[in-house]
Amino acid sequence: MPQPSPTPRNTDPSLTQAERTARAEAGMIEAAIDLLNTVGIQGTTLVAIGDKAGYSRGLVSHHFGSKAGLFRAVLKRITANWTADLHSALGDRTGIAAISAAIDAHLAHVLRHPEYIRAQNILWGAALDPSSEFKPNVAEFMQIQRESVAAWVRGGQEKGEILPEINPKRIAEQYYGGLIGINSQWLVSPDFDLKSAYTDFERNLERLLGAPIKRTP
Repeated sequence: MPQPSPTPRNTDPSLTQAERTARAEAGMIEAAIDLLNTVGIQGTTLVAIGDKAGYSRGLVSHHFGSKAGLFRAVLKRITANWTADLHSALGDRTGIAAISAAIDAHLAHVLRHPEYIRAQNILWGAALDPSSEFKPNVAEFMQIQRESVAAWVRGGQEKGEILPEINPKRIAEQYYGGLIGINSQWLVSPDFDLKSAYTDFERNLERLLGAPIKRTP
């Protein structure tokens, strides 16, 4: 006989079905992020997520299919949060102004959402496993980020502020690799000077690209 669809323990009769679904999924994703930060990837089970979010394990499976499916949703939520912050900071900037604004925005984002950064890096590490089911999601996100940086570099070259011999693709790889490396060190080293690392990273990129170094009063 067909089984009834799982029903959440926390319901609000004033909400539509779509609103209840969105609320349930958001709660499960936030529960997963919290668990990744406190008990790691092994402890972030469907049962633990359901318990923390106030839903049954069956409902978690119903919405996401599997642990890998939930982790894909977690990465999507974290990515959307960062993308919104980035677009707000960038406006119509390109070239050096875009790179500088993006670095400053990323530092602010990291300090505002350290739980997102830790969860993201935990999942990125898990994506190195050859059997990872969400590796394509990580690869796609990184590719999009590199393409954005390369476009900023090309915009700066068109304006004449970035050296023409600079390879936009290579700079994009170094830019993104630099941010990942900085944040990885900060996550495992409590005494790591994150703000100074971002400041030096920004200034060194300016030197590399041939732009004048910004001086603070």
